[in-house]
Amino acid sequence: MNLLREPLSSVFVTGFFFLCTFLARAPLQAQEIPEANKYISRGSYALASQGTIQYSFNATQQLIPASTIKLVTTLAALQILGADYSFNTSLFLDKQQNLIIKGYGDPFLVSEKVARIAALVAEQGVNEIEDIILDDSAFSLSSTPPGTTNSKNPYDVNCGALAVNFNTIPLQVYQQAKITSPERQTPYLPVMGRIGAKLSSGYHRVNVDAFPGNGKISNSLQYCGELFKALLAKQGVQTKGTIRRGKLSASAQPLIMYKASESIAELTQACLLSSSNFMANQLYLALGVQRYGYPATWEKSRRVMHDFITDYLKLSPQQLQMVEGSGIAVENLATAEALIVVLEHFRPYTALIPMKYGTRMKSGTLKDTGVFCYAGYIPGKGGTRSFVILLNQQKNHRDAVLKALYRH
Repeated sequence: MNLLREPLSSVFVTGFFFLCTFLARAPLQAQEIPEANKYISRGSYALASQGTIQYSFNATQQLIPASTIKLVTTLAALQILGADYSFNTSLFLDKQQNLIIKGYGDPFLVSEKVARIAALVAEQGVNEIEDIILDDSAFSLSSTPPGTTNSKNPYDVNCGALAVNFNTIPLQVYQQAKITSPERQTPYLPVMGRIGAKLSSGYHRVNVDAFPGNGKISNSLQYCGELFKALLAKQGVQTKGTIRRGKLSASAQPLIMYKASESIAELTQACLLSSSNFMANQLYLALGVQRYGYPATWEKSRRVMHDFITDYLKLSPQQLQMVEGSGIAVENLATAEALIVVLEHFRPYTALIPMKYGTRMKSGTLKDTGVFCYAGYIPGKGGTRSFVILLNQQKNHRDAVLKALYRH
């Protein structure tokens, strides 16, 4: 009998030890928060500590994340483009004294930067040019950003290799039909007159391409050319010819190679704070260029983002799916558990996320579609906890859900 008891005892001890080890290592079952659940008709939430989800509801359900997807885009930009990456804008003069401006997708080509470039042109001794030729061939986009409808809203703008002021134009329209620029750094331009004539009195900032063009080039390129022309004139550089679209010729000589001073971290912070769809998709398109070279295309960037999601984040397409980088497209889908993973990877860059209600978080809203989301970090005694709220329903209860998560 003793011979039989010894093996049985060993088996029992070994099995008991294995069971205890398994239970110690197994993640705890995430709990629901009834107080939060009552506000959700279609949606999810997750609250995690050190990457482990403690409280959740429908955390594996695919939902539209809206602008919280910008956290994925900017994380990819920080990881793939890197700290030393910079956007460039190059200027050339050809034999006919035409000024060729070649853009490479700088998402922050604002009036102040154009003014600095104009000053550099004047410092080169240039005081007169013929045509301004705009070369936007660094981008070859088969469509407008997925999800956009080309409305006059600033969030509905196109992307481009050569775009100023986020492809939006500021206008002040008076009752007497007078139109001015409300910004000191942006002079009045002829394109403002054409667009302002279609608007009511008051201040406006609109998508420049949402209005009829001059039939020769797009409004966005015309706007870019007119802004360069006006700010060059302020520096004493006169334009005798026209503004037109074209390509850099082999005989043109380099004049200015302008390297943007903004780091990817600074662009990320600006993008998340303003929730700029334009900036997010310019960064998204830069990812494809970094991996596959110019010209930028949606297809190249989707391949890079797919690899980033599967290889770096270790997530499946069923957990996170992206067709563009801003969150405006309803084809973007994410689960709450997937965005928790993104937030855990984003921790080194937490300071780049805007503050709201004393919490670092990114919001996402598509009102017409019924999408209301938050993703970020709730502060606590033991450190911050990552949280995600994805609501795809007509009633916006994300603040109520957030309060319930705070209490837990």
